[in-house]
Amino acid sequence: MGETKLRILELYSGIGGMHYAAELANVGAEVVFSVDINTSANEVYRHNFKQTNQQSRNIESLNANEINKLKPNFIMMSPPCQPFTRVGLKLDVEDSRCSSFLHLLDVLPHLETISFILMENVVGFETSEMRNAFTKALKSCGFYFREFLLSPVSLQIPNSRNRYYLIAKKFTNFAFGTETDIMTTFPSNSCEVTMPVGQKTLEPYLEKSFADEELARFLLPAKTLMKYWRIFDVRQRSDVSSCCFTKAYSHYAEGTGSVLQHVSSESFHEKFAEFEKDGNVAHLKLLQLRYFTPREIANLMGFPAHFSFPENTSLKTRYRLLGNSLNVHVVSRLLKILLE
Repeated sequence: MGETKLRILELYSGIGGMHYAAELANVGAEVVFSVDINTSANEVYRHNFKQTNQQSRNIESLNANEINKLKPNFIMMSPPCQPFTRVGLKLDVEDSRCSSFLHLLDVLPHLETISFILMENVVGFETSEMRNAFTKALKSCGFYFREFLLSPVSLQIPNSRNRYYLIAKKFTNFAFGTETDIMTTFPSNSCEVTMPVGQKTLEPYLEKSFADEELARFLLPAKTLMKYWRIFDVRQRSDVSSCCFTKAYSHYAEGTGSVLQHVSSESFHEKFAEFEKDGNVAHLKLLQLRYFTPREIANLMGFPAHFSFPENTSLKTRYRLLGNSLNVHVVSRLLKILLE
């Protein structure tokens, strides 16, 4: 296969979404070093990427000398999003969780071999002081960059996950857009989106069979149904969309992700109308409303079939780690565009 062209430094690596995106893009890349401070995420990462040099440490402990010895030419990263989220305090650069990213900007001018950067964050980052500091540092180091607000739905994946992305490269400019554009779709001159026929509904992403006790783990409890039935975003197997799954999925009812009607044969509207009439939760139980499983969420987020969690990872932790991760397909496409 020849020599590996790309040597990736994967920062804030989480459960390996960036690593999987690099594999999916099939551009001859190797992750030479991966780092994150989250112990649970690191356990999942090592479980799936046994060969990768993965370390649990604060990025502020990385210096230019150590990075230069690795000779990486690509940084892929997904820095903490809490300083910019709609539910956070929006402290921006004043948030202590930005300190590792600010440290990285100090180190950047001293990195001798970096030619490419791909970064993901939440919507809201694009108007932050941190974004201004980041783009200023990129310009002063001779990088050209493009910014995007993208969701997997633009790749006909039935899940909404609108995120901010930045791709940057040294020496040559991009053939599309301008620095002041934030593009909301993939550039039209990039390779066309081709999705297999029939992949647009939720059905292909769902687990095929459940044992009764397995299904029981994911069914919404009667108490939860009674209390939050007006709030839940209920989806059918034939639906072509679902809401973004967050780290609080299954923990909070509102705005954390869709739930699925497991039994397709019953009428959703009929059962809810009956429940509204007499308040008997038995009507809703016939629908077998359930949470999407971690495997199903991983499927929607583009994680390959061989991705798995260590057996001792709790259900709550699986949801939390997936909610903090990224869509592999979207990142993979951006990586290809960056290298075109």
